[in-house]
Amino acid sequence: MHTGALENRREQLLSFVVHEYSRTAQPVASEIVKDKAGLDISPATIRNEMVALEKEGYLRQPHTSAGRVPTEKGYRYYIAHCIEEKNVESDVHTFRRTIQGDQEKEAMMKRLARELAGEVREGVFVGFDPESTYYTGLSYLFEQPEFDSVDLVRDLSEMIDNLDHIVSHLFQEAIPGVRVYVGSENPFGVHCATVLLRPGQDQPMIGVIGPMRMDYDRAIAMMKGIERLLI
Repeated sequence: MHTGALENRREQLLSFVVHEYSRTAQPVASEIVKDKAGLDISPATIRNEMVALEKEGYLRQPHTSAGRVPTEKGYRYYIAHCIEEKNVESDVHTFRRTIQGDQEKEAMMKRLARELAGEVREGVFVGFDPESTYYTGLSYLFEQPEFDSVDLVRDLSEMIDNLDHIVSHLFQEAIPGVRVYVGSENPFGVHCATVLLRPGQDQPMIGVIGPMRMDYDRAIAMMKGIERLLI
């Protein structure tokens, strides 16, 4: 069991809510937890623990919904303590074929970005240097239910317009490795999350952009697999 600020039962509940909300995009009610989470606790205890997680800022109850969704704090806790990296070896094998052979680096990275976007069903960008950026897969991003909001679409459109500037800033601060930016710390917008890979100081950056509800387990595993191929 992972260690952290939350006791085990609350950590398990939070992890379940993150997974279920990522899958359905619907607030998660205590009845769903009781039926699907596999926890040997009573419905009353589940309700009490979910209320406690809400009071501690890890969950919130949107509008008058009976269910709850993770907050930015909840996602950050999940990323720090609960990630269960998925087996993505078959995808990594496909990516390996993409980068093999005698081909120009920029064309290879663009092809890799397109394949990655298709696998994670999110937006993907490549920063070749502080002044050259490529992006793909934004149609997947706009398909997400979060972007039914006109305000979110406008925010995302502004982000696309400023992509070169944002990536230039990331080149200045990003250290080699995989890093996750969530919500208010995310340079691509407070409603989104980014999983960023910088294989090395002289390598292009590649990033997955999605809603905070993205499948972090899969996205992080993918990026670590790509990191192994590029370093």
